[in-house]
Amino acid sequence: MRPSAFLIFIALSGLPTTELVAAPHQPHAHGKAELEVTIQDGQVRGVFRTPMDNLLGFEHLPKTDAQKKSLERLRQRLEDTSVLFRPNGEAQCTARSPEAKSSMFAGRVNAGHSDLEYRFGFDCEKPELLKQIEARLLTDYPRLHEIRSQLVTPTTQRGVSLKRNNRLLTIQ
Repeated sequence: MRPSAFLIFIALSGLPTTELVAAPHQPHAHGKAELEVTIQDGQVRGVFRTPMDNLLGFEHLPKTDAQKKSLERLRQRLEDTSVLFRPNGEAQCTARSPEAKSSMFAGRVNAGHSDLEYRFGFDCEKPELLKQIEARLLTDYPRLHEIRSQLVTPTTQRGVSLKRNNRLLTIQ
């Protein structure tokens, strides 16, 4: 995400932008993904970006029946945020309707590459008990090795690298 787009995302979330130092969007890199999470007033908002290769094993338009089924399974999984990201249960968070965008979903591929942009959110009844969010994608998609994450709360701003052996984005 370009710094200006990240600042707009933070501004729309209601978080102060005066203290924010936005990281530039990283280039398309297989095995890696980006995650930006903002938390305020019991609301978790996130944007996840990754090359489609990390989730499907290809990023061209599906050619075989197996590839078409893989793409359809991915679309179905993206409908349930809690399958991909899971806050700790004590916070009693309910997933909001996510939004998934990819050129592959539109039937085209840009310059041989296709990325996923996935926007999601949770509303938490007990936000004071929100301690972590598990990035379940790291166990479900073997081609995905690292998620570079940025966490912004009213009191914290930090970057964390999530990997298979460390899938938890800790909040406090």
